[in-house]
Amino acid sequence: MLSTTSNFAPKFLPFDNFHVAELTGIEPDFLRGSARRLAKDREDIKHTTVLNYICRELGFRGGFAGFKETQVAKLEEFKKRHNLQIAGLRDPNTLDRPIEVDLAQISDRCFGSGRQCPTRVFTGAGVDWFDLLEAAVGIPGFEVRNRFTGATIRDTSEIPIARRDIPMNWIIQHEDRILSLDACWMLSTLLGDQLLQYARDPGETETTFVAKVYFPNYMGAEEIELEEKRYRGAAEILTRVIPKLKRGWVDVLPFNEKLIFLRDWAGGYDFVFPKLRKTKFNHNIHLPYLKNADVPKSDDLYHFRRWAYFENDGWLELDQHNAEQHYYANGNQPRSHPGEEQVLRTYLIEKGRYIAPARGAPLADGFNEVIIEGKRLAVSDPISIKEFRHFMMHENELYTRYRPFPPEQDDWRQCNLDDDIQSAPASVTWYDAAAFAATVSKVRKLPVRLPTEKEWLAITKEFRSKLRAVQVDFEYLNAGRIVETGNRDEKHQFFGTKYRCNESKLPWERTDDGVRFLRAIDFGEWLSLHGAAINSLHAGAMNSAPLHLAAIPDSMSEEGTESPRWGDRVSAERDRMAPHSTGAYKRMRIGFRLVYELE
Repeated sequence: MLSTTSNFAPKFLPFDNFHVAELTGIEPDFLRGSARRLAKDREDIKHTTVLNYICRELGFRGGFAGFKETQVAKLEEFKKRHNLQIAGLRDPNTLDRPIEVDLAQISDRCFGSGRQCPTRVFTGAGVDWFDLLEAAVGIPGFEVRNRFTGATIRDTSEIPIARRDIPMNWIIQHEDRILSLDACWMLSTLLGDQLLQYARDPGETETTFVAKVYFPNYMGAEEIELEEKRYRGAAEILTRVIPKLKRGWVDVLPFNEKLIFLRDWAGGYDFVFPKLRKTKFNHNIHLPYLKNADVPKSDDLYHFRRWAYFENDGWLELDQHNAEQHYYANGNQPRSHPGEEQVLRTYLIEKGRYIAPARGAPLADGFNEVIIEGKRLAVSDPISIKEFRHFMMHENELYTRYRPFPPEQDDWRQCNLDDDIQSAPASVTWYDAAAFAATVSKVRKLPVRLPTEKEWLAITKEFRSKLRAVQVDFEYLNAGRIVETGNRDEKHQFFGTKYRCNESKLPWERTDDGVRFLRAIDFGEWLSLHGAAINSLHAGAMNSAPLHLAAIPDSMSEEGTESPRWGDRVSAERDRMAPHSTGAYKRMRIGFRLVYELE
């Protein structure tokens, strides 16, 4: 019996109803194996239906029967004619690899870009930085030199000596243009033509160069123009160097409108098709901390991931590039960057290509109504120690049983003792907060979730006027702590609130909408993004020092008093905490609250 494993790179085909097939080959037995191993979602699907769907998505007409009857022989003849001998492209582990392009990028470029399909793609497989340096030696007008010592390489025999040096020290220069290793990393994309060759004459159409480099709006136009010119110059050198190499290239060989073979320099081959995915879709990325039943169904990021995997047929690399440009064009800064995935989601929502699921419910007991930019939001107070202990001991015993023990995850009892102040906010891990939200959603039929950072800041908008700049040493920190440093438990080094003050001394504040917040330098709240925690006092990332509160001369307000520089604030979505921690390892407490949209 033919084995259903192969040396091809992993590739997966999504179905319309959330099933996923792994394609390990195109021969009939391989396709049968792919159908048998189909990762099914909830709906059942017939074996023959799977086979027919795979054949259709690979461009074969007449289903699996038609494929066997007319296409198998054509495939064999095609592979023989193009010398496709060895299953799998060569891709040796390469240190200091300057260019890396994968099959999903090639698939999107060939099938989803609407542009001319190239005849060759430089993937960079098997090529390191010194291989590029060696290829550049001897090109008229090119100089390979050490940017610090000025040493030059004039002959390829000198390359082994240069390999003893740090790769970043060496550059390729042509006139006023420079190609460096770090520039190659930014040019490692199929958005431009720098890694592509076409059947057309070079002068037929203009060649475009694109680097994945983005500019915050505080950079001046002249500075941005210089950077863009630098990367264009680097791309021009790169396009002159890589044609000298044999390794790293794959030939693009279309078989039909939905199936393309790739052939490398050693006779290895692979194949790509539309909507190729590099990995199987993971319906629960939070294992073993959360089982599926304890992942909140109102998790918008999960819904976006599922949409992007199964429904989005756009050019992912271009969408990501446009999303990053859009992010910085709107005045955002690197220190507030929430991650590529979140930036892409926000961009596609604004462009109307992705519609986030709308879930609403009436205002329930325990929630206050807050209006944020025209949106009505129900907001709870922080979940108390009493509420969280009841959840762990009586409402979701299954979660309590499978929840990982220390050191994999902080002990929930450590910061939520029965003799702590029961009205104080519970101190929990991000996974605890998510499981709590999932249970409330099921029991109370409310689409609750953790707030986003934008929502949290809007709810607490009046607290911003109370922020004040302080000296860089932040002398107020210890005075603002809930847990006094000298009163830590010897065994755990951190415990609950009882060592600091009595219930009446907890630093509660209430917003104009009636929502309570406990504001202290060592207390924060979990947000919806995995591991994002915001400090309740300085409104910055829990994991970062509040540098935006530092007293800086040019932060004087009109009244002559020092004011915080909000632009220096580090976003909680940018600098995240360990999601399996309660904050205890930093002598902090992290609680949470629930929100949902009102009908």
